[in-house]
Amino acid sequence: MSAERIQIRLLERREWRKGLVSLRFEKPRDFTFKPGQFVRLGITTADGQYSARAYSMVSLPEDNFLEFFIVEVQGGTVSPLLVSLEAGSSVWLEPDLFGSMLPERLPAGESLWCLSSGTGLAPFLSILREESTWLKWRKTVLVHSVRCSEDLAYTQLIEKIRTDSSLAGANERELIYIPIVTREATQFLSQRIPKLIVGGELEDAAALKLDPQNARVLLCGNPDMIKETRAILKDKGFKAPRRTEPGSLLAENLWND
Repeated sequence: MSAERIQIRLLERREWRKGLVSLRFEKPRDFTFKPGQFVRLGITTADGQYSARAYSMVSLPEDNFLEFFIVEVQGGTVSPLLVSLEAGSSVWLEPDLFGSMLPERLPAGESLWCLSSGTGLAPFLSILREESTWLKWRKTVLVHSVRCSEDLAYTQLIEKIRTDSSLAGANERELIYIPIVTREATQFLSQRIPKLIVGGELEDAAALKLDPQNARVLLCGNPDMIKETRAILKDKGFKAPRRTEPGSLLAENLWND
């Protein structure tokens, strides 16, 4: 049986650009989670109906707030209402936890590749601020693919992770951040993640090999990217963990309207 939903108040709203926001809510007492998990946020729509959608936490379990990274989907039901909220507004938190994209499910290796598109970046910002992640992998490659450069959010936080001596800034540890912008001419890589893997450009940019013997992959983003990338990685020998054998690939498909 699902836990009873809880009303939570919006403490802070940050707009990266119109339709792309970070929302920081008060965290209910005794609520906790594992980095990589997600919950459902609910709101009353214009026709008076209750609707909820799934969102990963950007924040850490020990934070006294819950932070979410949300993009407005044109014509959507819930996301347009969420991105327009102002501080002091309330939404519903459905406290049941979901998601199996947990680093603890993968064996240690040389490198961890976090491949994301759009707001699929969210769970990685929580995962990469856990010291346990850096104890399992000395090098982590964080790939964030977006359409326009203004969608490259959280770059200051990513730099903080890169230089933090308890995380990527420690001796022999390294965070390799690879932004991708697909619909503008920039200095960044410009093709979609699947093509960059097939062509070898992603490995070149990271100066690391993407192979299942030494690398582990976490994958989060839009359904098309997940499907194509998973198929390419499967052909390279990556596989999901099974009850009787460890794996090298975990994926989370979150697509909200």
